[in-house]
Amino acid sequence: MGKKIAVISCIHGNMEALETVYDDIRSKNIDSIVCLGDLVGYGPHPNEVVRFIERKNISTVLGCWDEGIGLDKNTCGCHYISKKEEELGAMAFAWTKVAVSKKTKSFLRELPFGIKDDSENVLFVHGSPRSTSEYLTDSTHELILFERAAGGDCEILMCGHTHVPFVKEVSGILTVKARENDLKKRSSPSRKVTLKPKLIVNAGSVGEPRHGGMESSYITIDTVNLKVEIHYVEYDVGKTVAAMKRKKIPEVFIERIQAAQELTGKAKDIVCAC
Repeated sequence: MGKKIAVISCIHGNMEALETVYDDIRSKNIDSIVCLGDLVGYGPHPNEVVRFIERKNISTVLGCWDEGIGLDKNTCGCHYISKKEEELGAMAFAWTKVAVSKKTKSFLRELPFGIKDDSENVLFVHGSPRSTSEYLTDSTHELILFERAAGGDCEILMCGHTHVPFVKEVSGILTVKARENDLKKRSSPSRKVTLKPKLIVNAGSVGEPRHGGMESSYITIDTVNLKVEIHYVEYDVGKTVAAMKRKKIPEVFIERIQAAQELTGKAKDIVCAC
C-alpha cells in the first residue's frame, strides 16, 4: 500500500468531483489511494464512479449506501430527523436502485467492511469499526472515539460517512475501579491506566461536501511520520447539476447540492455508546 496514502470517501455518484480530486492526488507524491465507500447515492453517475474505482484499482471499503444498494436492501441504514426527510432519503435510494447495473451491484456487495495498511496500525472503514452507518464526529465523546479505535485494533482510525473532515488525537488517563471481590487483594479501590494515544481521522466527502463549503475534501497521511493533511479541491458543480437534471434526479437534491447543504437530514447521535 505504501507509506503515503490519499484517502477519499463519499463519492455519491459525482463523477465530476471524483475525476477532479483524482487529478489533484496524482499531482502529489502519493503511493496509493484508499476509498472509504459510499460510491453511489444521490449523484447522477453511480455506474461510472464504480467503473472508475475498479479501473484505477483503488482499494475501497463498504459504505452504507454500497451495502444497501449492493445487497438489495430497502434503505441505506441511515436514521432521518423527520418523516419528510425519510421520504426524501427513500426517493434518492429508489432512484439509485433503478439506475445501477447488475455489474455495479455485484461490485458493491463484494466490498470488504474494512482494510488495514501494511503496518496493520491503520484501519480504514466507512462509518466506524462497528457499523457502516455509525457517525463519528469531532464532537463525539473522546472515550467513544478511543473505544472505537481500540475495538478496531488500530492506532489510527480512518473513517468517512459524516462528510465533514477532521483530525483528532484522543488520549488520557482512565480510572478503573476495583470490583468488590478484588478489594481485599488491593490497597486501593481504584487504579489509573494511561491510554495510549489514538488518532481519529475523517476524510470528509468528495461528491457531497458538507464542511461549510462546496469544495471536495480528502486526506493524505504519511504512515511513517504520522503527518496528516486535509485537502480541499474545487470542482465544477455546474457540470454535476447539469447531469443531475439530464438524469431527472428530483429537483430538491439539485437545489441542495447547489447550496452545499446536506441532501437529507439525518440523526447523527451515537445510539449505543457501549
